[in-house]
Amino acid sequence: MSAPFQNPAEYRAWNDAMILKHDPAAYYANRWVRLLERARLRAIQRGLKLARGREAVLELGCGFGFVLRRIALSGGFRRILGMDLSLPSLRDARERIPQGVGLTQGDGAAPPFRLGAFDAVCMTEVIEHVPDPVALLRASRGLLAPGGVLVVTAPNERVINRLKCLLRRTGLWRLFFGRYEAADRMEEEWHLHAMDRGLLVGWLAEAGYEVRKVQPLPAALLPMRYLAVGAPVGAGDDGAGGAGTGR
Repeated sequence: MSAPFQNPAEYRAWNDAMILKHDPAAYYANRWVRLLERARLRAIQRGLKLARGREAVLELGCGFGFVLRRIALSGGFRRILGMDLSLPSLRDARERIPQGVGLTQGDGAAPPFRLGAFDAVCMTEVIEHVPDPVALLRASRGLLAPGGVLVVTAPNERVINRLKCLLRRTGLWRLFFGRYEAADRMEEEWHLHAMDRGLLVGWLAEAGYEVRKVQPLPAALLPMRYLAVGAPVGAGDDGAGGAGTGR
């Protein structure tokens, strides 16, 4: 899908409309979705542990706070912050996340934080929704302290679309998802890009990341999503340069 937005306010209004239409809270409340999500959440936690420091972590595009809650409950970081463009999502997240976790509204491509402020940045199911994913990834790179890592996940549209088609064709959609409706092809709805492994890895490289890990989720035989862990190019094992490679 290609959606030419005239200004940030137009994009923000479109994004809020998509949130209301597709209702992520209802989607993640489904028990089968929660079962699949366990693999993604565990992989995210493992990826975050690759950061050298344990002081601060930021989730860009934290949405309703499902991942942010898991990060907080798992411990490991002293300071945990989530940022999202959508105020309705942040209000919902506030009801879900533990006390002490910070929330702020903002644009991930122009985050209001100093360079090198975080040991890890997490971005899950976000880049397919934004007009300029490379700009977002470059901005996140600048936020990383020496030794920092970016953990990012994205859907594998082709596999997901085939699976939805199969479930609907066999009448199993209602069994698994009840009354919840989803577009046959999200890249024609809320996703601005038809994601796959190559696109994800290519954008990370273009944004100045060394890709250190790519993992299919929930399993290699069912790659519905991909998780990638990246470090700023030139950071090396000692993390030097991680904070100074911003936009």
